[in-house]
Amino acid sequence: MLETTVRTTTQPTRKAQAFDRLIEQFSEPGDRELVERTIPRSLDEGTDDAPAVDERLWHAHLCYSRSRDAGLRRLLVEEYQGYAVSLAQRLHRDSEPLEDLVQVAFEGLLVALNRFEPERGVPFIGFATPTILGSLKRHYRDVGWLVRVPRRVHELAAPARRATDDLTAELGRSPSLAETAERLGVDVEDLIVAQEATNARSTTSLDAMVTPGGRPREHLGAVDPNMGHVDDILALEQALGELPERDRLVIRRYFFDGRSQVEIAAEFGVSQMQVSRWLSSNLRRLRSWIPAG
Repeated sequence: MLETTVRTTTQPTRKAQAFDRLIEQFSEPGDRELVERTIPRSLDEGTDDAPAVDERLWHAHLCYSRSRDAGLRRLLVEEYQGYAVSLAQRLHRDSEPLEDLVQVAFEGLLVALNRFEPERGVPFIGFATPTILGSLKRHYRDVGWLVRVPRRVHELAAPARRATDDLTAELGRSPSLAETAERLGVDVEDLIVAQEATNARSTTSLDAMVTPGGRPREHLGAVDPNMGHVDDILALEQALGELPERDRLVIRRYFFDGRSQVEIAAEFGVSQMQVSRWLSSNLRRLRSWIPAG
């Protein structure tokens, strides 16, 4: 059983005495019978159906479920805070401060305490664990990724890592994407998206020295200076398509191939003056077809 057993010594501790005072304050007739009836029992052989938790602690849960007393809540938080910290440590990763996770775990513990109904006879630790773990996982989903990813992608990332590790141990090699996807029962495309999304957990400064070759900033591409002329180029190509084939060829020879008017005249068997007239005429036509920008 997952429940943590709390045992008291023969001499009551200060915490036990504080529990006793508050229990006496908020106890009602019939509580002893209710504790006996609802307290979780040990399932281990040879225990003679002994309580799995301390009766004083269980009685405190009953009193708190009715009174919501701040003093009882504080004592119960102190009782379980070590377990909450252990869950935060279990899910801790280097990229997230442990102090933040502990705070989230405590918040989940408070939620569990306020929702707990001891009359159902369910051990508190068994009830609180999913609540605390859920709070920690939501924290990672909401603030643990530097880039927000869809929930379905986030929830597939961790199982994908575990399935990859399990298959590596079973196969003695790294599994293929298809093998991992089959183990998880998902499409390969979804698995690829989930694996790529793990890069959103952290980023590297553009000024960080990450390789012998220098900083990432030094390997970034520059802005193409021709990007601003894309619209003009497209408009020109469309206008050139309206010209007769000979005129298009003259324009290409002169402006794109770098041929002189004399060389173009020799190719077409005309004078250099005729080539000049062709160029002037075609340029006027092109200007009339291309909108001013």
